[in-house]
Amino acid sequence: MKKAIGDNLIPKGWTLENGLALIHKAGFDGVELWLGDKPWFQMSATDAEVRNLRRKVEDAGLVVSNVSNTLDWEIPISSRDPTIREKAKQHIKRQIETAQILGADAILVVAGLVTEETPYNEVYRRTVDNIRDLSEPASKANVRIGCENCCSEQRFLISPREFETFLNDVNSPWVGLHLDVGNIHDTGFPEQWIEIHGPRITRIHVKDVHRKRGRCGDQSVYTNLFLGDNNWVAIRTALEKIRYDGWIIAEMESVYRYAQDQQFFDTSAAMSRFIEGRM
Repeated sequence: MKKAIGDNLIPKGWTLENGLALIHKAGFDGVELWLGDKPWFQMSATDAEVRNLRRKVEDAGLVVSNVSNTLDWEIPISSRDPTIREKAKQHIKRQIETAQILGADAILVVAGLVTEETPYNEVYRRTVDNIRDLSEPASKANVRIGCENCCSEQRFLISPREFETFLNDVNSPWVGLHLDVGNIHDTGFPEQWIEIHGPRITRIHVKDVHRKRGRCGDQSVYTNLFLGDNNWVAIRTALEKIRYDGWIIAEMESVYRYAQDQQFFDTSAAMSRFIEGRM
């Protein structure tokens, strides 16, 4: 397995170059790039600018693990509004294009968002149809679409069997699960998701969770690796069982009040111990 961390965790006010240097120094192999989050990677970026972004990543001794986006929550492909759905398709297609330019073979999307105004059955039908449509450009680019399990935040695809039915209905080898082991804190156990989905897992996000806490602020449910309630031995065993040998990517909140760069070193060290099974 290889280690990456998102550029969304680069401390505020840092340049991309300084952030990449920190990621490399901390011992990571790659960086997850978030379309729409940092000034260096926006929808307005040209192909030439994306190629330059790749050069900067490689000059820092890293590679791009995958391309995620921060746009799906405000512009979901499950919206009732056809204009919003089309905008969502465009930014996901741009993810696919930029992933190909950046040398990555996977993207992350938040597939569908249930609200009071958009009930589950509508969201399910539209999400299946739109993700299936997007699988065609993904296949042409040799890029897999990883739909992330956001569970309670999405109010959608909450159980592993539910997610399996969704992937079966989409019915494309180019669409799988980008598994976040922290997002399952109140809806099950990540090791069970791993065994059920196996080769359909495109990437894995790692963070720890305090299962009895809330969602944000000082009482956030999310925390750094090995500080919470995830059963990391069981997660590691499940990954061995399915023979997962891909990217694991740190995706957590910036919780250090001081010495924010230390979170990168601590996270990298914990991920190495996880990969090596030294727990």
